[in-house]
Amino acid sequence: MAFETEDEFESHQSQRRLALSTIDELTQTKLDLLEAGKEVPRFINLAISYLNKKYLTQEKVISDF
Repeated sequence: MAFETEDEFESHQSQRRLALSTIDELTQTKLDLLEAGKEVPRFINLAISYLNKKYLTQEKVISDF
């Protein structure tokens, strides 16, 4: 991902850090629910998946090579 300005890069890094923190919190909530024998709400898994794809997966396309 190419950034035009330093501000865009800093904004992306800030969003990425927030996403990592949120993923950690959601994962802990999921583990707590599983340990308590409760069902994990679907939105928790969907949120973790979305944040992983949006902020952690660095996908390359053919034009990047």
